[in-house]
Amino acid sequence: MPDTGRTDTRKAIIDAAADVFAARGFRSATVRGICAKAGANIALVSRYFGSKQGLYAEVCRMLFNGLGIPLARLYRDGATKNEYRQAIREWISRAIQITSASRAPACFAAGIFRHEMIAPSSMHEYLQREFLGPMFRCFRRLIEAAGSKSEEMTLSLLSSVWSQVSIYALLAEVWQRPFRPAGVPKQQWTGRIADEIASGVFARLDRKEY
Repeated sequence: MPDTGRTDTRKAIIDAAADVFAARGFRSATVRGICAKAGANIALVSRYFGSKQGLYAEVCRMLFNGLGIPLARLYRDGATKNEYRQAIREWISRAIQITSASRAPACFAAGIFRHEMIAPSSMHEYLQREFLGPMFRCFRRLIEAAGSKSEEMTLSLLSSVWSQVSIYALLAEVWQRPFRPAGVPKQQWTGRIADEIASGVFARLDRKEY
């Protein structure tokens, strides 16, 4: 029979670690603090994960595996230019939702992403390869299919959108709130922001010269 006690304890440690790493980042989080939150013996981290780094890797895989797949699949061959532009807007909207999530467990990925942007850890390459890379390869293809006139324009638009989307990862909820009108739900406001960013992209694409 499976050791359900071990499974439950291991899961409790992972869940607690996701919360603590999201709030404090890899460097500031402590195994003692994680285990205290999980109600587990500190020695179990070494037994189950090998180290704090091993635990962090497990948490990142749990949170980010597959998270960017919906964005990475928005491009499809043979679509119309208008359909590519609709996909660009959808990509931007979903990216903001990921980076600005405020409810668990999505907010844990957003929190870890925020810390990785400021102080990259050894998991940075994993996140680039498995999460950000596929997303941005797709977005690049969408930009090109929607009418980018040059490599320079494509890279400039990628950089601009990335800068605007990533600011929502850096802004904690308390800093986001003053920029949202009273009475407007967060999801609705996020949609409006996505429209604004997408409009800027389309305006650049529609210029006759670049």
